[in-house]
Amino acid sequence: MTNIKDKIQRIKLARMGEEHRFVADVFSKLVPHKTKDEPNKIYFLIDDVAVLSYDKESNYLWCHYEIIWYPFMRIVEMNLKDEESSSNFNIMRHMREILRHFALGHFNISGATISLAHSFITGRWEGLKFKRVYSW
Repeated sequence: MTNIKDKIQRIKLARMGEEHRFVADVFSKLVPHKTKDEPNKIYFLIDDVAVLSYDKESNYLWCHYEIIWYPFMRIVEMNLKDEESSSNFNIMRHMREILRHFALGHFNISGATISLAHSFITGRWEGLKFKRVYSW
């Protein structure tokens, strides 16, 4: 028998929009890591691939473009209804609000500026050696 918290979580996810479910799924898989070269950054990995980076000094949360940002943007574009709300500005604002909400809820990261990771940043992430962290 599953516990009541699991049942409540499943009900909440079922009631969320597709874009919220996408981010919830991503955040449920994230594992925080650090590197010795960049002690002020927390990298969040899924299956040993860095998909988010949080810079504690600048308060920026960078998203991997191909794995998070682009698929998330497509989902938001498809689900915003009217023309005015589906402008590029509103799509980005909506995405940032959802990502901020989950960053606060999952990792207590508040007020972060959400950005996408350009290919040069993502490429640099691939060469880093990560060590799992349990608190920061």
